[in-house]
Amino acid sequence: MKKKLTWGLIAILVLSLLAGCSNSSNEAGQSAEGGEPAAVEGVRKFEGTTIYMIAEQQTPTLALEKQLDNFTELTGIHVELEMAPFDSVVQKVTLAMQGGTGAYDVIATPYQFLGNLVVNEYIQPLEPLMNDERLSIIEAYDQSDIVEGMWAASGKWKDKIYGVSANSCIQFLAYRKDLFENADEQAAFKAEYGYDLVVPTDWDMYKDVAEFFTREKNETLAGEKLTQDFYGITMAGKRHDALTCEWLNYAWSFGGGIFDKNGNLIMDSEENIAALEYYDSIKAFAPPGISNKTWDEKTTDMQQGIAAMTIIFNDCAPGIEDPEQSKVAGKMGYGAIPVGQNPAAHYGAWSYFIPAEAKNPEAAWVFLQWFNTPDVQKAIALDGGFPNLTSVYNDEDLNVLPYWQGTLKAYEISSTRPRIPEWNTMNEELMLQLSRVLTGEIDAEEGLKNTQEKYEQVLEGQLPLGYQ
Repeated sequence: MKKKLTWGLIAILVLSLLAGCSNSSNEAGQSAEGGEPAAVEGVRKFEGTTIYMIAEQQTPTLALEKQLDNFTELTGIHVELEMAPFDSVVQKVTLAMQGGTGAYDVIATPYQFLGNLVVNEYIQPLEPLMNDERLSIIEAYDQSDIVEGMWAASGKWKDKIYGVSANSCIQFLAYRKDLFENADEQAAFKAEYGYDLVVPTDWDMYKDVAEFFTREKNETLAGEKLTQDFYGITMAGKRHDALTCEWLNYAWSFGGGIFDKNGNLIMDSEENIAALEYYDSIKAFAPPGISNKTWDEKTTDMQQGIAAMTIIFNDCAPGIEDPEQSKVAGKMGYGAIPVGQNPAAHYGAWSYFIPAEAKNPEAAWVFLQWFNTPDVQKAIALDGGFPNLTSVYNDEDLNVLPYWQGTLKAYEISSTRPRIPEWNTMNEELMLQLSRVLTGEIDAEEGLKNTQEKYEQVLEGQLPLGYQ
């Protein structure tokens, strides 16, 4: 299923996870002796409370961490933030949700797991908290400033709001601008391929450019002798969510996807097969070992200056632009993913939810309000995150970021994964079959036929819940 989202409409977020972590917070206003609660109102209504949250250890979360002291100073609420790699967060959240431990007051999960979280009653709707005037204590919070489409995609299920966007990342094309602008490389490319070297706008061009820039050690690149092999692209191939995320850009662009507009499965369609055959073919221009690569390893490849292009989530761009980590900082360009039949850009955001068993849901909602205030959102954006607020997207200070305009253009053509409860099982199958194709165990047609058959079993021939 593919949905197009305009710039005001961004898409959705993240996963079914959770675990560990004990909660020893005090009730707001509770006296030290455990007597009658003190009459604390206003912004410090929950002073003394500790809320526990978990999120992926990534640039936007690290940016948020820097702002937490400001939240505590304003509200008196302490935030105990646990960060872990993607897979670890998924495992911990899943265990905590299934066990009903109440370990967390706020969880960050990918948007596509929203349906699963709701159907299993792992998270609670936010409207009761949103409509409680006693909890409207963050003066700078303006609900109307949140990008409506983003909020709906990341937190809305069957006309109820369950979460807010945590980090709205989207995939785009990152490329070595310095190489594309090099006169020697431009002349050599035109001599070999018969047209000008420009940033690829279609998949034929992308493959030509990937082939052209793939060089062996001791060959010349942009006038310098290479001390190691250089590659036209880097790509994800590990049996991991990163593989699903990257390949779906190709599937949607080639005219395929998961469902057609009527909700019929199309995994074994000609368009999807062509997209996977193409994806498999271009691994010839990528560094060896793609079967072990996710977005993290692709980011490292770009930072080390061993690849000319990659299709990657925009929240990896700040690391590529960090001169302390990256050899190519200041040398990069960012733009739209090449187009086949359709323009596409995979929206892959995380959402914040309040678990059904949270011990401090009211204080958690105060935190989510504060998180969506302009000063906080801007600070996080300037430090490598991506905001939820229209006012911050339009802030002139952000236009100086080298990846900002590329991000906005990608949002205009964003496409999203299903948020249906069955998606977790479906995604596991897709990751398996894609990885089997890339390792040469099976061909694209067999892999997608296997996927189609598995999906039909999972959905039992029914239009998936929440498809509409």
